[in-house]
Amino acid sequence: MYLSDEVIYVCLLLISIPIGFAFKDSRQANLKAWVSTLIGFIFALIVCRWDILHSLITTAVTCLLLASVTARYVHIATFIWCFSYLLFFRTTNLFSIRLPVSHSNAIQLMLTLKLVGVAFEWHDSYTRLKTIRQQPNTEESEKLHLQDMYLSVKPTTWRVFQYAFCYIGLLTGPYYRYRTYHDWLEMKHGVHINGLAFMRKRVIFGSIYILTYLLLSTMVSFNDALDDKFYDNPLWYRLLYMPLIFTLFRFRFYSAWLLAECMCMAGGFGAYPLASKPRPGQGPTDLVALKHAYEQAPNTIGYDFETIHNIDEWKCETALTVKEVLRYWNMSVQYWMATCVYKRIKWRQIAHPATMSVSAYWHGIHLGYYMGMVTTTPCIVAENVMEAGVRRRIPENSPLLRVYDFCSWFFRTRMFDYMSIGFILKYFHYTWKYWKSVYFVGHIVTLILYLIGIMTLQIRPKGKRKQVVNKDLGMGTQPKASSEQHQRLEKEEHEDKKEL
Repeated sequence: MYLSDEVIYVCLLLISIPIGFAFKDSRQANLKAWVSTLIGFIFALIVCRWDILHSLITTAVTCLLLASVTARYVHIATFIWCFSYLLFFRTTNLFSIRLPVSHSNAIQLMLTLKLVGVAFEWHDSYTRLKTIRQQPNTEESEKLHLQDMYLSVKPTTWRVFQYAFCYIGLLTGPYYRYRTYHDWLEMKHGVHINGLAFMRKRVIFGSIYILTYLLLSTMVSFNDALDDKFYDNPLWYRLLYMPLIFTLFRFRFYSAWLLAECMCMAGGFGAYPLASKPRPGQGPTDLVALKHAYEQAPNTIGYDFETIHNIDEWKCETALTVKEVLRYWNMSVQYWMATCVYKRIKWRQIAHPATMSVSAYWHGIHLGYYMGMVTTTPCIVAENVMEAGVRRRIPENSPLLRVYDFCSWFFRTRMFDYMSIGFILKYFHYTWKYWKSVYFVGHIVTLILYLIGIMTLQIRPKGKRKQVVNKDLGMGTQPKASSEQHQRLEKEEHEDKKEL
């Protein structure tokens, strides 16, 4: 009986969950490393077949770079190598080599992040140690010693290979740092981590997402709009296709990411003391609290799995603005982009566009991806001017505020439906043809809202106009979605600035 790649992919994710329980209680670091690598390699071989050679080449050259290039520049060399090979991986047909199978792309994407990430971690460890040696015993020096104890890495060649092919996160993510992998191998108190308690809620929601995906997949297909006959349908059907296909699209990711989180929870992977305030992708942020927690009796420590938390689907579904949704989608990869790209660029004027460019390139080279991503910018600008010109004029207790927030949510959801077409159809021709068939409704509505916001801004008192324009047009401030969401976002933005 023939099984499709999709079915095999899901089966491997499901198999990974019970496998994790065998690792959670183990104290044998080397055994865990080799067995988890062997499982990951078998999974990759099943999914990629001969295309696993691309992953092996990428990893082998990266190991060579880590062994031969000084820690001062190894992150730059590794970044250039991995992203250059990613371009070759996607254009092998230009060199008379067949393109890799579709699911091997996901493995190559995660491998690129992990290998570049470990090079940055090693560079940061080198810089941190150099600073410690140059500084006297000060409060800052004590902070650096804590960072050296809980964040620094010194990977061997074999450990990098094991990290690259560890079955956890290999197929779908989440991205995790090498230090997180190291802490999992050295974990001595896994017996006290109750992964099942964390899994229950995720399993319930994951089941709902999978059933919804299966139901919708009987109604619409990702390939429908590639057929010329699709455009014989009336306008109302072509418009309805957008929310249906984007629901199918995102529930596919929800299902995969929740299964991946359950895989981590089963193995105790990414579990850190709750007091250390872990964040997605990053791990512990309060190292003093982490040290104190590890000094307690193991059975008294409260843990959480925020480190491997990749998607906050509730906030994605209920967020009122495009910008807020982007915060809670694929959070571990966003951490990588912020840490390895955004914060490394000294010139803040180009940091954001450079990060968006790297993100678009990492996702793929199809023009549809760029068409979808570029459209987010005018959406955010339109939301900002509407927030500044309209929402802030509405009294706090007015029922119109709820009406505005609902309209903002409706605009945001429909725009994501519209922009997702670029990611689903991929190619410029198909994306342009579809948008044209619905009369570029997303772009037109965005322009109308932008003009309304600009006009309302112009009728503000003259003395305030310049201040409002400078402050509210999306430059350096987070648009307010609701008072509760606004406070949360301001707090997170403040924490990000402290890290910078």
